[in-house]
Amino acid sequence: MIKTLTIYSTVGGNTELVVKKVHSLLLQKDISNDLQRVDITKPEDILNYDLIILASPTYNQGTLEDHFKPFIKAWRRVDTSGKNFAAIGLGTPKFYPEYLTEATSIIEDLIKQNKGNVLIPGLRIGANPLKFLDSLVPRWVDKLVEASK
Repeated sequence: MIKTLTIYSTVGGNTELVVKKVHSLLLQKDISNDLQRVDITKPEDILNYDLIILASPTYNQGTLEDHFKPFIKAWRRVDTSGKNFAAIGLGTPKFYPEYLTEATSIIEDLIKQNKGNVLIPGLRIGANPLKFLDSLVPRWVDKLVEASK
């Protein structure tokens, strides 16, 4: 059985809404998935999992939510070479639309810098996620599950 960990940050609740949907979809497919907020996660936790999903909203001019910063700094000291990862990035078009879901690209770049494997292109949601919970999110999870086999 694939053991997964979803590490996320949320302020307004949209990212948490999406990762909880991903969590329930994975469980429906008999895939273990633990959810952890980034501010209580140690990068060493990654070593106990086969697949790690990192999720963050996009802020300002294309930055991750602030709680990710200490995690990223500590992550550089942990060897996650060869670990499988996926990224989820959210955004809102009312602020800096050119950076709408930049969190996804930032996370994927960090994965590569830390010698991890990006299994599939990240899930990008640049609007209210409610309308994507029963369409885009399940399709992305299906692709993720298939790639992790």
